[in-house]
Amino acid sequence: MSQAALDILKREHRAISAVLFCLKHTVDEARRGAIVPPFAMIHAVLDYLTSFPNRFHHPKEDTYLFPAVLERAPDLQPVIAELLAQHEEGEERVSDLKDRVAELQTLWDGRWQGDGAAKFEEFADAVSRYVEFERAHGRKEGVEVMPRAQEVLTEEDWAPIEAAFSANDDPIFGDEPRSRFDGLYSEIVALAPAPMGYAEREKPAKAPAPEAASPLERGARQKLLTLNWI
Repeated sequence: MSQAALDILKREHRAISAVLFCLKHTVDEARRGAIVPPFAMIHAVLDYLTSFPNRFHHPKEDTYLFPAVLERAPDLQPVIAELLAQHEEGEERVSDLKDRVAELQTLWDGRWQGDGAAKFEEFADAVSRYVEFERAHGRKEGVEVMPRAQEVLTEEDWAPIEAAFSANDDPIFGDEPRSRFDGLYSEIVALAPAPMGYAEREKPAKAPAPEAASPLERGARQKLLTLNWI
C-alpha cells in the first residue's frame, strides 16, 4: 500500500469538499437575503471546480486508480462504471451552473430585475443538488473503492498512481502549474464573505438580522485557509 498516494487522494477530496461547502453556504446566505449575490466568488469556485477536479483529479482516477483496482477486483466493475459516469455528469452540472450564474448577473442591478429572484432560487436549488451529488460521489469512492484498493493493490500497482497524482506537469493532463490552483485558492478565500472567507458581508438594503457564525462555519473557514490544493 502506498500511504503517499492515499494521502494525496484524501487531501484532494478534502479540498474539493471545502470548496463545495463554501459555495453552498454563501449561495444559501444570498438566497435568504443576508448578503448580496457573491458573483465574483461563485465564478472563482466554479472556475476551480472546472479546472481542478474535472481536468486533473478525475482524469487521473479514471486513467490510473480505477483501472488498477479493476484489474485486481473485477467485481467492482459496476461501481466504477457508475463513478466514471458521475465524473462526466459532474462536468455537465458545473457547466450548467456557470451558464445560470452568467444569466443571473445580467438580472442584478443592486436588486433583482424581472424574474431574477425566481431564477436565483432555481440556481440555489441546483447548487444544493450538485453539492449533494458530489458528496454522494465522494462517499461511494471512500466506502466502496478506497478500502478495496488498500486491500488488493500491490506496491507495484500503487507506484504509477502515486506518480500521476504527485506530478505537476504530467504531459497527459497538461502543463498548468501548481501556482494556478494556489491562485484560485487565494481568490476564493479573499472573495468568500465572512465567516467563510475575508470579504465584507455586503448586505442588501433590507437584510435580515445577522446570525452568529456556527462552530462549523468557523471551522470551514479555517479549513479553507489551511488546505493545500495539490
